Amino acid sequence: MRYYESLYIVNPNYENERLDKEIDSVSKKAIELGFKSLNHKPWGKKRLAYVIDGHKYGVYIIFQFETESANNLSEFERFMVLNKSVIRNQTVALSAKPETDEAESSLKTKKEDDQKIKKNAQGNTSINQQKNNEE
Repeated sequence: MRYYESLYIVNPNYENERLDKEIDSVSKKAIELGFKSLNHKPWGKKRLAYVIDGHKYGVYIIFQFETESANNLSEFERFMVLNKSVIRNQTVALSAKPETDEAESSLKTKKEDDQKIKKNAQGNTSINQQKNNEE
């Protein structure tokens, strides 16, 4: 296995929902290319060393992943360059497997559980409405 780390900077004006959408789009592309995500988390909004596209600040996001071969890395880099939301990015090879963030995995699991509960609650509400309409 080969391990890589991609650090990319996103437009600082994005709200959390839009930021999550951008993180998901990068994750989906990585999965499509055969990469396995190890860590993918925002570092936060930080001041840039110099102005880029009129921005003094940017949201830094770190993405660590593993892959069998480096064949699709150039396609991933191309995707990042063409992505209008990404101000700058850099991908480097890691010498060892990075530690996975347990807090991040538990947050993902909690988020997925919350979504399932919400869907079930919505489903139960519509079932109850149907029963009420039948009566």
